[in-house]
Amino acid sequence: MESRPAVELNDDGDKMLKGEKMTNAKSGRIRVLVVAGGFYPAKKYGGPVVSIDNMCTLLQSEMEFYLVARNHDLGEEEPLQGISDGWNKRKNCYVCYLPDGDLTEHTFIKIFKDVTPDITYVNSLFDAKFTLPFLKICKKLNCPVFLAPRGQLCAGALNNDLSKKIKKLAYIYFLRVSGLLKTVSYQSTSDEETQSILKYLKSDSNKVYFLTNVPSVPENDYSKDKKRIGEGRFIFLSRIHPKKNLISAIRFFENVRGNVVFDIYGPIEDENYWTECQRKINGLPDNVTVNYRGLVEHDKTLFVFSQYDALLFPTFSENYGHVIAEALMAGTPVIISDQTPWNDVNLFKSGWALPLCEPKMFTNAIQTVVDSDCSELRKNVKKYTKNKIQYDEIHDCYMEIFNSLKRFERGGNSV
Repeated sequence: MESRPAVELNDDGDKMLKGEKMTNAKSGRIRVLVVAGGFYPAKKYGGPVVSIDNMCTLLQSEMEFYLVARNHDLGEEEPLQGISDGWNKRKNCYVCYLPDGDLTEHTFIKIFKDVTPDITYVNSLFDAKFTLPFLKICKKLNCPVFLAPRGQLCAGALNNDLSKKIKKLAYIYFLRVSGLLKTVSYQSTSDEETQSILKYLKSDSNKVYFLTNVPSVPENDYSKDKKRIGEGRFIFLSRIHPKKNLISAIRFFENVRGNVVFDIYGPIEDENYWTECQRKINGLPDNVTVNYRGLVEHDKTLFVFSQYDALLFPTFSENYGHVIAEALMAGTPVIISDQTPWNDVNLFKSGWALPLCEPKMFTNAIQTVVDSDCSELRKNVKKYTKNKIQYDEIHDCYMEIFNSLKRFERGGNSV
């Protein structure tokens, strides 16, 4: 990473500082090195990017965040638009974007020395290009590691492909026997994830912290016009991947009555799976219109959700499920599987969390939305989000955990 002069970031108006050492940290603020793998303006890395960005915004008064990420989107080779390699200043953090050729331990050591973090926050277990070298560096320099598996150990993700599961289990075994996980603490966002961390990583239970992700903050009151009975607009917003179970969502419309629109958003990660989904779409009755709408800009996500009557998301597994939180924050009811942390929507009658083994229940929920004006359902969504999402409490939980994990003095061993 060669030093470059400062330039301006075009989209957000943030100054971007190239190659600067991070020597301007304010005394007393916790300095966090975030190993992200991918970050904005990338569009295909999914929920973890949303989680990290929202965390940086919520805690920027008490913490300084320095992110390390690839300079391109998932599955792409072209560099992201509006950024340059090296350090870039965003509204709520610094980001060091790296080309693939710079993903080396030598580069990461330099970054670590520039930042001198109190905590290293690793956001993936299986992104070995980032996770492995940073675990090695942190072990050598005695820097606390807070690792967020981001649902990668949950059954719906780990069991999706047998050959990949075998490789992942071998990788986990290597991490354990090498001692790289001995001083690592973990973030869990669901009971299932806690159990999976204890099972596969053999962690002590006192090193697993339940810490919810930070939901997006709505900037507007997304009020909706009264819905017409007999019509329904439904949205699926996620990666097009077997784990997200889009094909079941399509099947649920086979026996739905009324004038129905089902719009699909998200990056196509599995072309073969998408081809199979398209075959199912072509077999739907004429009263159901399905559209693929492509990708959504992050700052437009809540507005997009607000244009629909319900989110349909029969995912096999979510350790958090940002799309669920964002739909609810936009005032949109949800029809989801019971494999997420949002099952209490049933209690508040603000949506449906249903077992995947009961497809008729999903169809019935869709039909209920079509046959009603949804006014009561929308009122319940507002009550639910007000009760469920308490930003002050989330803020305090993060501060308590990060303060308990940080090392007391920066510095330590040399590399």
